[in-house]
Amino acid sequence: MKITAYISRIAAALAAIAMMASLSSCDSAIYDDEGDCDVIYRLRFRYDMNMKFADAFSHEVKSVHLYAFSPEGKLVWQTTESGERLAQEGYDIILNLEPGEYKLMAWCGLDNGESFTVPEIEIGDTRELLHCRMNRSTHPEDGAVSTEDLHPLFHGTLDVELPENLDGGEYVYTMPLTKDTNVFRIVLQHLSGEDIEAEDFTFKIEDNNGWLHHDNSLRDDENITYHAWSVYSGSAGVDTRTLLADNGQQTTDNGQQTTDNGQTRAITDVKVAVAELTVSRLMQRDWTVNSKPMLTIRKAEDGELVARIPVIDYALLVKGNYNRAMSDQEYLDRQDEYNMTFFLDENNRWLATTIIINSWRVVLNHTDL
Repeated sequence: MKITAYISRIAAALAAIAMMASLSSCDSAIYDDEGDCDVIYRLRFRYDMNMKFADAFSHEVKSVHLYAFSPEGKLVWQTTESGERLAQEGYDIILNLEPGEYKLMAWCGLDNGESFTVPEIEIGDTRELLHCRMNRSTHPEDGAVSTEDLHPLFHGTLDVELPENLDGGEYVYTMPLTKDTNVFRIVLQHLSGEDIEAEDFTFKIEDNNGWLHHDNSLRDDENITYHAWSVYSGSAGVDTRTLLADNGQQTTDNGQQTTDNGQTRAITDVKVAVAELTVSRLMQRDWTVNSKPMLTIRKAEDGELVARIPVIDYALLVKGNYNRAMSDQEYLDRQDEYNMTFFLDENNRWLATTIIINSWRVVLNHTDL
């Protein structure tokens, strides 16, 4: 009897232990409504593909269109989000997906389709359908044209493997983004310092880069002519005696500086003409089979050519020694603003010896790049 009672007590203890284990399991009904054992997959975004190498997602990205594809390339889930929440610190999207392998893809900055359009796709469609086409209009002389300041567009992809975890937990993934829009700011200035009016010139950039594949590569497209969406005149204070010696300068009672021989350093306002154009992604290509993107400046009155340059070649002129380890395409993707200053002679022709690009003064030995 004693042995039987002892065995009974052991069996009861084991049963109690088993019950406690079942109550603490994630499969227990007690925990079903509490979510303590849920597995959560979070996706964050990072836009540091810029010249600052700093994450600017919260400042620049205004909308997200996110897609998840199976290993076979079929759409299994999609979501969109926009508004102030994207600017909050630690912004993420919860991936409502089952454990498994997925290829995630995002087009960010589509907003309401003002600048770029992505086709609507349904569950089961392939990712090849997610091409992104820049909106354009038709011009009687230039054909397909873009005359607007394009909304900033971003693209990202990420392969993920979402694990199955019966104990619950959170998994965080980060998708890097590449910016696909670039602003060109063109400044014209007379070398003599005489006045210049922006309305006297036209500014255009030609390229066939208005259609992007799902992987952000260029798709075959018609030639696009980008027109300036902003043209205005301005002025800046400039020292007209730029070649004075560093030593022997004095200041007069009225604030003017003089040289050691008593000559006055005159400070005056110089007029400039400024044009701004926004283009789609700049990409290096095989230039033996593709036409180079060209910036063209003409006189508005008679169409006489002022300057015509291959913009990618000129943009890469100031890639710089610090960025020598960077590929040309990475530099084009990181640099999203290009400021170019051209100096004109008395006949409004470009003096094709000097150009300032992003504050770098480039002295050209020849103009045929």
